[in-house]
Amino acid sequence: MRILIADDEEELLELLKFSLQGEWIVDTVSTIEEAKAHLDAYHYQVVLLDRTFNGVDRVHELIRYSKAKHPQLPVLVLSALGSVDDKVQGFEFGADDYLEKPFDIKELWARISALARRFSPKIKHFEGIEIDLATQSVLKEGIPITLSKNEQTLLFYLLSRESVATREEIMDALYDNPQNVTQNAVDELVARLRKKLHPSLIKTIKTRGYLIER
Repeated sequence: MRILIADDEEELLELLKFSLQGEWIVDTVSTIEEAKAHLDAYHYQVVLLDRTFNGVDRVHELIRYSKAKHPQLPVLVLSALGSVDDKVQGFEFGADDYLEKPFDIKELWARISALARRFSPKIKHFEGIEIDLATQSVLKEGIPITLSKNEQTLLFYLLSRESVATREEIMDALYDNPQNVTQNAVDELVARLRKKLHPSLIKTIKTRGYLIER
């Protein structure tokens, strides 16, 4: 998942990038012009916008630009302006969430994740594969694909993840007694899913585990 953070506080940008880039691809910009250029160039899952730039409230302009480019793009406003009226105004401008500075990085992480889930497409497409997250059905070239219980659990578990899933985490998620299951069983399950769906659907992250890129 790729996120954009626009803020004129360079130190805060560095801190946020350091804190969040382990989970997501994080682009940071410090001007309105840079923000618009990045929105033109990349597809983001969540955008974080400061309320003011150089003392001028520009968030309405940026939210409008973001939504014009990508109507379903969730926008989280970060601001030292934290009164009820300020927050109400932010939502009236079109923000999907509003977080007052200073904030705890864990809360920010949770807010980003919640927005990503809330605005995530319910149907995902990949190389002729259509996956319905609501019904947990899978089509390949329009034809329903039958998955075993473990294959289906693995597929939707990886789709729910925003980071690499280790073999140990997969074993814990799939099996009642993971201590009785070898890591080779996970590798074999992944291989079967790739064969049924597409070889490139599940990425192997060397020495770490598996990932479905979104």
